[in-house]
Amino acid sequence: MGHREIRVFLIDDNRFLLESLEFLINSQPDLRVVGKSTGSRGVLSRLKKLNPDVVVLDVRLNNEDGLELLEKLKKELSIPVVMLSMYEEYEEEALRRGAYAYIVKGRDVQDFYRTLREASGQVPGLVS
Repeated sequence: MGHREIRVFLIDDNRFLLESLEFLINSQPDLRVVGKSTGSRGVLSRLKKLNPDVVVLDVRLNNEDGLELLEKLKKELSIPVVMLSMYEEYEEEALRRGAYAYIVKGRDVQDFYRTLREASGQVPGLVS
């Protein structure tokens, strides 16, 4: 169809999950991971350079707070951020701080794909 590829950047401190997410996202014909990071070091400049359509960000990063990083990203860039977490209790706070969506790990992968497409503005079936 006439949809362009949706470029996704991943930030999660769990390398196994990072690789798994990359594999899952790249398995979709309209989604592609263009970069990934295990923390916030240098991530702003990488995001500015790569200019992805969507950022997927974990709430907890090793010794860092993903919610603080979310705030920095929202101040500096106009890229939608989808928060990903094992913890449901951070949802309200993440949305208040500017997250486009909040997904609890373990939810249906189709919901995850749909959220990425919606966040990017590239929803199948919608004429853009």
